[in-house]
Amino acid sequence: MGLWAYLVAGVIVGGLVWFVRNGPGYPRLATLVVFGLAGGAIGGLGWNVLQDQPVDHLDGTGFTAAVLVALVILLGIDVRVRRSED
Repeated sequence: MGLWAYLVAGVIVGGLVWFVRNGPGYPRLATLVVFGLAGGAIGGLGWNVLQDQPVDHLDGTGFTAAVLVALVILLGIDVRVRRSED
């Protein structure tokens, strides 16, 4: 159950970043969703591993870690896109 929640968190964060930052020359929605999925999975599952919990364990801190890692990855993409435009 936890993995699905982490993946959904990544999709939501990817969609929100696309909604807020969409414009010419910016990555497509599918690209941001894929990176959001990866970030959510890395954050949530990484937190479970660090806390010595089962991989499918779901708690508030794991969900928060999934959202934060997805957001950091997507903000890194945003910085890279802005740098390439200059």
